[in-house]
Amino acid sequence: MSPDQIPHLVDEIFDSSRIRPLVIVTTSRRNADLPLIQMADLAESLLGRADVALLSGPAAAWALDARLPEKWRTFGGSVRIFFADASEADPDQRHPSVYVSPGREAEAIRYITTKVHSVPSVWTSDSGGSPVVSAPNGRLAKENQKLVNQLNATKQELADARRDKRELQARVARLTSTGTDVLSALPPSVYDDAEKQLRYEIGQVWLWRYAEADRAAWPLRPYQLGPDWLACFTGIRPAQRRDILDIVTDVLTGRAAEVAGRQVRPHRTRADGSAPQRVREDGATAWRCNIKNNSPAAPRMTWWKLRDGSLELGRISIHDDTRLR
Repeated sequence: MSPDQIPHLVDEIFDSSRIRPLVIVTTSRRNADLPLIQMADLAESLLGRADVALLSGPAAAWALDARLPEKWRTFGGSVRIFFADASEADPDQRHPSVYVSPGREAEAIRYITTKVHSVPSVWTSDSGGSPVVSAPNGRLAKENQKLVNQLNATKQELADARRDKRELQARVARLTSTGTDVLSALPPSVYDDAEKQLRYEIGQVWLWRYAEADRAAWPLRPYQLGPDWLACFTGIRPAQRRDILDIVTDVLTGRAAEVAGRQVRPHRTRADGSAPQRVREDGATAWRCNIKNNSPAAPRMTWWKLRDGSLELGRISIHDDTRLR
């Protein structure tokens, strides 16, 4: 939240219709102008029971201090909790400040969470009973939901990374026992026929990448090569060919759909998220996934899923090339 947004934040603090605590987090210069606590961890602990606002830099904190009574100063990485029905006449202890000590960030998050969960959502001098659970609302609620979504995405990425780590460990074990660099190597050339050689390579890479215990769960489904598939391999470097083979095996086993970075999705009739998926005359549906990310010309792989469940490998092309026969 920048300095020019502070007036809206102050309005939110003293909004009489607010029924959820508001947790304001400041950044710290000793932490490279970042918060001293992990925002994702804080959002997870709060379980949606409070809105969270992050003041981006000291200028925002100073702007907030200038608009609030001195008793509620908030800066230097500290966190301030403003409960519902706030008034400038409230005693300073009613809206506590939490100082985050280096190395004790988890303790600060537990304290904030305890405070938020231990009081009713709407405060009165003699309030009691169970806290009121309300649905997120307003601009700050949207920011809070964004944090929760980021947390969930991070959890999924972590799960994917752990699974990839297990696979890498299995590959390294096979490396040690065979002396072959299966992480980047291509199978040897054993056929003059390009299609036979490619099918051989796909089978070998699948054996290298999937441990014997996993092959029953991730078998290679039947596939055929589309009219443009073999031409896509003309002139590419061995490392690029191996990258493609890794992804082909994941597509053929169905595992690509579970890897967040692959972004398996319908291949649409035009570059528009609302456009319909391509469907061929024989009922086959078109699909697409990433080979690389974060590049304007990042390559993509497209294929057809036939009505019997088998696949037809289509093309390797750059992002904006959507042709598929």
